[in-house]
Amino acid sequence: MYLVTCFEKIFTGLPVTLGLTIDSILLALAGGILLSLGVICRFRIVNIIFSIVNSFLKGIPILVFLYMFSSAMDDIMGTLAEVLNFTYDIRNPPTFAFAVIAITLSYAPYMCDMIVTAMDTVPKGQWEACEAFGYTKLQTMTRIIIPQFIVIAIPNFGNHFVNVLKATSLACMVTIMEMMGVARNFATLNQNFLVTYFACALLYWAVFVIFEQLFRLLEKRLGRYLQPGATVTKKKRFPFKFVKHQTGTLAEEGR
Repeated sequence: MYLVTCFEKIFTGLPVTLGLTIDSILLALAGGILLSLGVICRFRIVNIIFSIVNSFLKGIPILVFLYMFSSAMDDIMGTLAEVLNFTYDIRNPPTFAFAVIAITLSYAPYMCDMIVTAMDTVPKGQWEACEAFGYTKLQTMTRIIIPQFIVIAIPNFGNHFVNVLKATSLACMVTIMEMMGVARNFATLNQNFLVTYFACALLYWAVFVIFEQLFRLLEKRLGRYLQPGATVTKKKRFPFKFVKHQTGTLAEEGR
């Protein structure tokens, strides 16, 4: 059956898709942390510069970054080869690495917004309470603020993760054989575009559902202590139980 053959063929591009997604999201998170430090900086000039950079990166489509790095890849690598004194094989360009950089630059500002929003959501009274108890700023961040920040940021991070997963399909435009790239080549070879792309859509959806459920479970598990009225108690076990007799005294009764 042609549909089954499509699934088998497109599935071979899944490791590349996941590699692009995980590498890009981790680098975008690191870039978002750096951008957020500049955006929330108290120095006005630094705040303005980083806000402009954040806005600029957010306004550029991923495809523009992909084409930009793809066309300038040989020039960039040639210059780095001269400076760092290594041999660059023009027949084997690092298209995967440049695709990761392109997706990272596109999603780093969204990570920045996620971090800034989550930080603003944490009540200011937490800082004051920690200061009253004599906590240092480092202790306040690591023990109080960051745990709450992570729980608040998890839903947005999950949304960005699946968006990056879908955005990796654009990497086929620069000859990277992820799922969409494999599907496009297979459809062109067999001249059956509808069924091939439908199979590709089903595989993307299946991967999306898996990660969506994983992030929901993570959010539910991490967010337990934030639920109103939720308390964590440890049940104590005793070898004996006490019963109240009619006389009002407590008698010990073995189980």
